[in-house]
Amino acid sequence: MAERHGEDEAAQDEPTTDADGQLGRRSIMKALGATAALTGLGALSGNAAAADVGLSGGGTSIPAGEYSWDGSGLSVDSGNAIVGEGSAGDVVLNLESGTMDGNIEGRLENVVVRGSNHDAKAGINVSPGATIDGFVWPEGGQRDEDRAMYTPDGGNDRLTVRNSAWGWMVNNGAYLDKPPVTMENCAAVNNNIANVRVGHRDGTDEDERTVIRNSLIAVTQPVENDDTNIPHSRGIRLRHPADLLIENCWFIYLDVDGTADLIELHDGAAGSTVEIRDCAFYNDSDGDLVRDKSNGEMDVTIENCTVAGSGSRNVEPDFDGSGITEDDSVSFPYPSAITGYAAADEIEGVGDGIGPWDGDAGSTVQEQDSMAHTLVLHADPENDGTIEPTFTVDGPVEFAGDAESDEDTITENGDGTYTVTSVLAPDELDSFRFDDSVVDYSLPADASVDVSLDGTTTTFAYLVGAESTADTEDVVEVIARQSGELDYEFVVDGTAELHSTSGQVTAGHGDEITDNGDGTVTVSGFTGNDGYGDAYIVDGSVQSFSWTPEEYAFDVLVNGNVVDPLSFDADDSTTDTSTDDTTTDDTTTDTSTDDSTSTDSTTDDTTTDSTDGSTDRPHLLTIDGTPDDVTTYTFTVSGSVARDEENSEVTDDGTSWDQIEDIASDGKVVGLVGSGVDAYRFGGSVTEITVDGDASVSIQRDV
Repeated sequence: MAERHGEDEAAQDEPTTDADGQLGRRSIMKALGATAALTGLGALSGNAAAADVGLSGGGTSIPAGEYSWDGSGLSVDSGNAIVGEGSAGDVVLNLESGTMDGNIEGRLENVVVRGSNHDAKAGINVSPGATIDGFVWPEGGQRDEDRAMYTPDGGNDRLTVRNSAWGWMVNNGAYLDKPPVTMENCAAVNNNIANVRVGHRDGTDEDERTVIRNSLIAVTQPVENDDTNIPHSRGIRLRHPADLLIENCWFIYLDVDGTADLIELHDGAAGSTVEIRDCAFYNDSDGDLVRDKSNGEMDVTIENCTVAGSGSRNVEPDFDGSGITEDDSVSFPYPSAITGYAAADEIEGVGDGIGPWDGDAGSTVQEQDSMAHTLVLHADPENDGTIEPTFTVDGPVEFAGDAESDEDTITENGDGTYTVTSVLAPDELDSFRFDDSVVDYSLPADASVDVSLDGTTTTFAYLVGAESTADTEDVVEVIARQSGELDYEFVVDGTAELHSTSGQVTAGHGDEITDNGDGTVTVSGFTGNDGYGDAYIVDGSVQSFSWTPEEYAFDVLVNGNVVDPLSFDADDSTTDTSTDDTTTDDTTTDTSTDDSTSTDSTTDDTTTDSTDGSTDRPHLLTIDGTPDDVTTYTFTVSGSVARDEENSEVTDDGTSWDQIEDIASDGKVVGLVGSGVDAYRFGGSVTEITVDGDASVSIQRDV
């Protein structure tokens, strides 16, 4: 059982102010050391080394530690982020008063909230295009109209929620029934009305796909309710028309007051397409496993699902697929194993001896699978026909639930490795188990296959490691720098394959490689949300690159270097990954036009003499502040950097910001400027720059 944190703990470290109410040097330096925006100061205080941290606007890193929080000021603009530093769960906001709320248009990452709500109607507004990656609230709201997350608007920009957990909300756990949603590696436990509510409305196309995968939905104790609702907790509720995929999820419903159906397809969602596959149900309740309130007005597929427990087995809709079979050997993971956050297990109603989380004799929990890893292959529904991808493992392999031993094959190679051949028709799945590692693979060039290892989407290229990439191959990444969807296409004179360079940059579902029959292939893909994108291994040269919408902000990287997508030329025999500085003039480029700017510079260096006598820092970057205001900024260069005192200006007009010592280390500068000017000499290229405020930033090269 979870123990609740105290709710009356006093703030430990309030910001200091001087006589005229301005923030004192101690608070400023702590915020500066945290790379934190200064707007909204006073919302947090705590015991971390840099405790006074703002939560407004974004562009903020919260140092690892515990903080007292009044619930206010959590706001992230589109294209910005608030990121908790350290490992998962290292930033904890103790809710001491007020209401947990906020508005997320950009990205919120690695924040744990502790303590139940104090005032009514908690909930973060999460807009289409936003990303929530690591938000955990074990105690939940427990006040009128409380919900952990709510979507105020619709539209086709995708909302992403991953590695998160919430419990004990009285008016829906995740109330996300407007935009298309991708929910991965999440846990929703003991929330009233619906643990997860989805559907498309308010400007969202009904045929957009919402995906819920690798997630746990559970009701293990009587749920709480507010004055407007009775206890009636659904698992996943589809409330409006959509294309919904529920994949590789676990449902636990015990015989407690207030349970409802584990999956409810509402009559308001008539006309939807629903696919439920590779899910495990543990049901001791009277609720239907799947209820269809639309009177059959939905296209439902249920494939390769299992059920255990003593409760209802009712599946109301007619459906295609193999359906749900009895299997009491399935293990049900703890929320921490799914989300990566230990605090997720502290949701009250999670623990040993509760439902299938029980190691005693007679429990439905059995020993783990005989092998450590499960790999799932999913053929794209748009593939032209049956394909036969292969992969080789350094050790034994066995068939898992989706594989068919009469078609799929496992061959022992005589050297300790085993090769698997999977036979996949369009939209089919195969799964296999093994203990060791994937060492080789082969994929058809004219088809697309999604790969998942232990519930996480990946690629074979990523699994075999960079050493499998030949010297002639390049890694091409397409990374969004704003919210909304980007469609792109490029042609390669050679071959290409799906790849992954990080959890945020992974090619997969919806990205395609087409063999043109003339020695070239066409790569077609889409991405969206700032910082997320796709990656490919390219053997050959990129001949052309096109995208829509034309004004979309994104980066193309080749082997880690940003390149201009318009520079790809069919006459080039190799891919050019750099820009010659000799073609760049010395005019000043203004990179700051609004209050929050994040840009990347793509130009490499030619080392020349500079006016300060330095041959390794030939370029000049200046941040020109504004009176009576403060701008925070960071930038990173690929070479060395040092402050240029000659071109800097410290003012004496009543603002103290200019006199704060800025920090430069390992090619990164963190600073503040008021009415003065901060100037820096640097070598290499500016790889990243973020400005929060009204200052103007200019870059002059070879001056």
